Amino acid sequence: MLSTDRSCREQLCSFANKYVCEVLGSSQNLQHMIEERKDELVEGLQQAFLFLLEAIEDEQISMETIASFAQRYAEHWIIYVHDAERLIRDSTELGNRFRHEIIYPFFQGEKQERALEITNLFVDEFTIRLFREKQWELERLEVEKFNAIGNMAAGMAHELRNPITSIKGFLQLIYEMHPHPEQIRSYYNIIEDEVKRLDYILDRFLSLSRRKNLSMIRKFEEVNIRNVLEKSISLFEFEFIRLGIEPIITLTPDANMLGNSKELEQTFINIIKNACEEFQQVPDQKEKVLKITCQMVDGKISIIFFNNGNPIEHKDLKKIFNPFYSTKENGTGLGLAICKQIIEAHGGKINIFPEPNGTVVEVKLPKHTKERSAT
Repeated sequence: MLSTDRSCREQLCSFANKYVCEVLGSSQNLQHMIEERKDELVEGLQQAFLFLLEAIEDEQISMETIASFAQRYAEHWIIYVHDAERLIRDSTELGNRFRHEIIYPFFQGEKQERALEITNLFVDEFTIRLFREKQWELERLEVEKFNAIGNMAAGMAHELRNPITSIKGFLQLIYEMHPHPEQIRSYYNIIEDEVKRLDYILDRFLSLSRRKNLSMIRKFEEVNIRNVLEKSISLFEFEFIRLGIEPIITLTPDANMLGNSKELEQTFINIIKNACEEFQQVPDQKEKVLKITCQMVDGKISIIFFNNGNPIEHKDLKKIFNPFYSTKENGTGLGLAICKQIIEAHGGKINIFPEPNGTVVEVKLPKHTKERSAT
């Protein structure tokens, strides 16, 4: 088989290394990640190319299988690069280089035609998945913007409402206690009108805060939570190996509900990613365990994420779900806020609490019996 030809495989390995260094490494935003994870990225790219070479040789591998692989591979890259727009631009360059450096030199005739067809399909499906991610990212940012404005407006309105109420009360008291109230009537009216105007402005701010529950319109459909969790966990396979994390997974097969699988997957990915980042803070810790369990408890779906890294501090518990609040030096403070919004949109609850030897994230979701729509 040509896919096992030594010269072809050597060229493929060289190509993957060169692509990661030259194309991705040319981005200033990605240089730090390339320095830390170059070997991991090169290995992942090599494995993807080896799969394509096998698909070229083995006609039993269907185009549907290749398309599905391309989408999963795109999701893997998104986890680490976090820049769908950059990956969309680079995917065309990736396809062109692969054709000229691998396909044309090593495949001829019908094999070359199949190789080009497979490569084009892989690049197209890879790009489509990235476009979807970019669209999701833009929609999410729009929602986050309104949520942030809403939280700020609600906080500001609350802080201002109390002193304004005091001003109104004492103003009325001063007017009633004045020996000659008619002498200050004009001033009283001015102050009263200004206080009413402040009330009106606060109501406008509160109208923004009422938009904080604005959510993306998503159709809810039958979702198997076990499948969503398994997909989310699989994206961190290389990360678990790199960090020396032992995943202990126990998932019930019958955790079905009506919801949005993409939103739930985003939530689980963020929770697992937080655990991995926590373990990065304790590189010398010998035993690193991430336990994920999913079971039915009192008619609800209960999902527990436990990591034995540093326990979350009690002072952070009340604020951990607030937008823009982060315990990480370079954190945005939006990840868990979005998770909370998604889980609550599904009629569930999410909680975080410390254990003596780690941190627990608990997600509870209702087991729906009839279809409901997102709000």
